Amino acid sequence: MHRRKRLHGAAPRIAAAARLNFVVIAPLVAALLCAGSARAQQKAPPTPGFDILGFIQAATLDSTMCPQLNRVLWGGTVTVNGVTLTVPCNTILQMPAATFTWAQLFNDSASTGLAPASTPVNSTSLNGSSIPQGQTGLALHDDNTPGAGVLPYPSFEIRAVGNIVKDAAGNDQYIVGLIAPISQQGLNLGAGKITCIDYSTGFLYVGGAAAIAGQTCGSANGARVQINDPVGRWGLAHSPDPRFAGDTSNSTIHTSTGYPMCVPRQDPAVADDPLCPKGNRPLNGDARFPVDPFLATGEPLKAFTMPPPPGQASADPSGFPDSRQQLPFEPGDWIAYSGTLAKDASGLDYISAHTITANIGVFTTPGSQPAYIDVETILLGTAGTPIDGIVQEATNRIFIVGFTTDPTRLVQINAVDVNPCTGAETLRLLGVVDPGAQALRGRYRFHVLGGAFMPPTREMVISTYTGTTPATNPDGTPGYANGLGSGQYRLPNFDFIFPENAQLGQPIMPNNFQDLPFLAQGSGPLSGTGPIVGQLAPWPGTPAPQTVTCTSAGAAPMVDAGPDFAVGSLAQVTLYSKLTQDLNAGPATIQWTQTAGPGVALSDATTLTPSFTAPSVVSGATPPVLTFQISVTDAFGTATDSVNVKVLATTDTVTGNAVWTAPTAGTGNKGGILNVSAASSVTDSTMSMFVVGYGPMSVDPVLGLPNYVLKATGVDLAPISVTVRSSLGGSVTLPVVYK
Repeated sequence: MHRRKRLHGAAPRIAAAARLNFVVIAPLVAALLCAGSARAQQKAPPTPGFDILGFIQAATLDSTMCPQLNRVLWGGTVTVNGVTLTVPCNTILQMPAATFTWAQLFNDSASTGLAPASTPVNSTSLNGSSIPQGQTGLALHDDNTPGAGVLPYPSFEIRAVGNIVKDAAGNDQYIVGLIAPISQQGLNLGAGKITCIDYSTGFLYVGGAAAIAGQTCGSANGARVQINDPVGRWGLAHSPDPRFAGDTSNSTIHTSTGYPMCVPRQDPAVADDPLCPKGNRPLNGDARFPVDPFLATGEPLKAFTMPPPPGQASADPSGFPDSRQQLPFEPGDWIAYSGTLAKDASGLDYISAHTITANIGVFTTPGSQPAYIDVETILLGTAGTPIDGIVQEATNRIFIVGFTTDPTRLVQINAVDVNPCTGAETLRLLGVVDPGAQALRGRYRFHVLGGAFMPPTREMVISTYTGTTPATNPDGTPGYANGLGSGQYRLPNFDFIFPENAQLGQPIMPNNFQDLPFLAQGSGPLSGTGPIVGQLAPWPGTPAPQTVTCTSAGAAPMVDAGPDFAVGSLAQVTLYSKLTQDLNAGPATIQWTQTAGPGVALSDATTLTPSFTAPSVVSGATPPVLTFQISVTDAFGTATDSVNVKVLATTDTVTGNAVWTAPTAGTGNKGGILNVSAASSVTDSTMSMFVVGYGPMSVDPVLGLPNYVLKATGVDLAPISVTVRSSLGGSVTLPVVYK
């Protein structure tokens, strides 16, 4: 789980990526609510969401928040723009190209051995300075007294998304749900032509005057850029701060097409670097490749297709270019870079880069391994159940863009579902796209306006149909591209679309973190073998979702009996519940029982949707409340939940219609559009209505008066009917009309 991650894809597109983190817009799946009349009782507003971006003023690690947890999972606080935010225990946060717990950011001697070896925990020297005990070295208010040795560039930013929850005294608590990313000054973007390379230090000089032949690189040659690489993946090992390193499992140092690049570990004019061979940069005029009219003869080519590697059919007898190895940077290459400002041993400034993209269009032989792939952008909706009385917009659309070195092969989009107890991962196929359909060679786009993409996941795996090659050979040595492998790219999703208000002046919508399983349920053992990462604590919202019960074999089931509701006297009633199970738990045994209220006969009591006839209620009598409990047992445990049903003597009348429009042919369409219109005979009321379930999406949006229209994009299968209920007891089952 805690492999190095990249923020977004190609560096030329970093600026756009930086603007898209946690986009709180909501275009498509509408779940709208209408408020009651002016005479209605006041309702408690929801916990409003927040989205804060600013410098880290202060950061703390709190030993009292979750003392029962392993120290590496502790939370704390972070102060941004004068607001102190609570960082819950079990927080997994994103750096530009890496993943850490909150505690792993701190110099915390008690956490020895709990963090990956590459993190600066217990660091006594970082970027030429020491981090004081109990601090991160990233906050403006960290110890900066003489001799304390705080980092020389403390202007680090944090993006925190959460909800404002009342504490016991009624005060607002800003509780964080997601942190992505922590970076320096908006990722410190830059671009330019490489004018010189210092092979002894790995510095790339970008922009400025060109180096004079026979002289070494100098500061007059523009920005100095050095790859933040603690393991030597792309050249000599350098890392002033491993928290801001490149993704050493998925190359964040690459060409525009995603081909991994490197800085030779020695001057190619003196000796070749076998892991970064100069033969991988053929020269303009080489008879094997087309001539580039924009380059002088003898300059390294900027666009070409590599032959198959040695041992495959049509391989070049010379052995080069060799697509199994990285591509060296050369003076004259145009690059875009992103990183943190640092100082070298002499006190001179430079950029420690976690992401570099070169304007080079290198492709691999069609249908031949290896083929490399890159991800530029991920944007995913979170859907979300509406809140009574608030008009909102929500979506489950998805948007993924990237590049591949073999555009003749399909690209597969997968979500990574994680067992919250065991950490076992399952790839969930979301779709397949054809890069060959794009005007720009090598690019692929997966842009769908709705479909079965829920629940959202923290990570995704994008792979090419060309196939994958392992990062490690059977003998333990690094595999293709010096240990990067090929054929797939794994990265976290930084861009979630949360519900937002669709009517100005209404209470601010909360962020629906309960619909993100990696926050609500957890993500299994830390780094695969560490303590189990559970639900965020405290939970950023009200109420907190159910927690997962872990057994020795896996996760016990979780069941939701549905929201409380009202029905009319003698009404025919169906209960709707939802069950979440461990994939390995086997079939579940379901049993409903009535635990309170006048007794009724339950039909289909061993299913998720039992039914009964409501008892007769005399007008003026106290409405009885019937309580039903569902109990679910599988191989890993038992779960229960209850629902209350109030029976009213008189009810309103609900009318409406439902229309399903089939999807149209063409790129970007998945599923149809379901329109439900409903109205109640009682218009002066605080009532609400529920669309209990439709199609395979099984959502429960709340409706309001006097009229409501639900437009749901991406209903893959046309539903037969839709049931609408009002809180005054009225209900109607609407047959679906098909267009």
